[in-house]
Amino acid sequence: MIKRNISTKWISIIIAILSIIIGVIFNELENSSKSNRIHSHKDYKHLSNIEYNKINSDNIDIEKFSTNMPIVVIDTKGEKIKNHIKWSIEEERYVEEDIDPYTLGDISIIYEEGKENTLSDKENVKSNMKIKMRGNTSSGFDKKQYLIKLLDEESKEKKREILGMGKESEWILNISGADQSLIRNYMALNIAGEIMEYSPNIRFCEVFFKEDNDYIYNGVYLIMESIKRSEERVNISKYDSKFEESSFLLRRDRFDEKAVILNNYGRENKLTTGYLEVKYPNKNDITDRTKNYIEEYINNLEKSLFSNDKKEFKKYKEYIDEKSFIDYFIINEFFANYDSGYHSTYMYKEVNEKIKMGPVWDFDMAIDNNKITKLKIDSTAMHDAPWFRQLLRDSSFVEKLINRYKELRKGILSEKNINNYIDETVKYIGNAQKRDKDKWGDFYEKLNKKYDLNEKYLTYKEEIDKVKFTLSEHGKWLDENLDSLYQFSEFDTNEQEEGLKSVLLGRDDSVKIGNIVAIVFIIGFILSIIIVQRE
Repeated sequence: MIKRNISTKWISIIIAILSIIIGVIFNELENSSKSNRIHSHKDYKHLSNIEYNKINSDNIDIEKFSTNMPIVVIDTKGEKIKNHIKWSIEEERYVEEDIDPYTLGDISIIYEEGKENTLSDKENVKSNMKIKMRGNTSSGFDKKQYLIKLLDEESKEKKREILGMGKESEWILNISGADQSLIRNYMALNIAGEIMEYSPNIRFCEVFFKEDNDYIYNGVYLIMESIKRSEERVNISKYDSKFEESSFLLRRDRFDEKAVILNNYGRENKLTTGYLEVKYPNKNDITDRTKNYIEEYINNLEKSLFSNDKKEFKKYKEYIDEKSFIDYFIINEFFANYDSGYHSTYMYKEVNEKIKMGPVWDFDMAIDNNKITKLKIDSTAMHDAPWFRQLLRDSSFVEKLINRYKELRKGILSEKNINNYIDETVKYIGNAQKRDKDKWGDFYEKLNKKYDLNEKYLTYKEEIDKVKFTLSEHGKWLDENLDSLYQFSEFDTNEQEEGLKSVLLGRDDSVKIGNIVAIVFIIGFILSIIIVQRE
């Protein structure tokens, strides 16, 4: 009897110790899943009201100018930045002229957190650079977007950390002239970055072009990461042509004769739209063997997705990371980004892993801002995007998608959180919005009239109210009707899966790993009591 009592006590002690160990492990997982995401408006400490100085044409009183945002100064030494992107009437698409698209110059960034920054302050980044225009449709807008590559003294690309974002040489000055709100890309990409494995980091700034000793104001922009393979960006392993299997990064978009285009099953059989382009490995390094490997992987995936045989169809699970596809669907559907899935649609794969959807990209026409197609608030659109229509044939995929959406709506995608995010961002932008409108207001109005949407030109407040209203109404409709996606289902491939692992490693703020830790401790404690009492 004495031996039995000692044994059971030891068992209870062991269980308690195991509970502690599991708790420690879970806490480590929780800490590792916390985001280091930069949100400009959250870093900002509201300062005293600064007098607003109206811009007259291109000029601004430099002595009085100050901003809580970083200041970016571009100096091309008098050289004009070329517009190398032209619309081809014959091909009915945008094409790049066969010229060197870059212009050399310098870039300076002035920023000190917690203070108003001025042009006379010392820059914390200064570098040689080359700059070119970017974007297709937006290349024809008055307010241009730019891609910048940082260079060393010998004109070789040089990686630099910018504004707390990762160390890289390639950066984008982005903000579509179509987005009068200024917040669509900033909000959607940042929130996606709290949900998905990776989303480009992004920060507001105000941009000047230097001409001799004059500073020409160019408005509010977003300085942000581009999508590329990098330890700081899409962190997949480097390409090694010695091995057949390779990591890769793909983009679905319009045809580009300069790109490495896949001859994949979906395109060859006219089952998908657009073209799959290999972004990594780059075209100068990729071998035929690697291209064939990528094509075979995509072909196997697409053959299963488009199969009418259940056994063959369910093989798609062998090729895709479901969670990334589900998160991609939800983010783009919630923010009503109906270009996604068709254009600027990225996906990537690490060696020995499944293909992941993302990063998300390009939300300037989202949230009812498409100048040609009016948003249908009471409908989904992502259900028709390539690959996703096929995935929805699986009722188990639909079920997981709906459950994930419900979890996200309790936290980061809740109406309260979204409205707070918008209000705080608008407060952060402050006078910069007025300066931007002084510079580009006529262009915004001209663009609105160009598409003749029978809508009046909105004030900034009205545009922000429109963003809030759209997200509120579309979100409420999804809350009540997302289960309508079951109408596309043909199969049920539901199997017992490692659900716990996906919950623990997810980045959804609404899933509190600490709660799981508490449950583990409670279970261990109860088991200890039960064993001791049974003595």
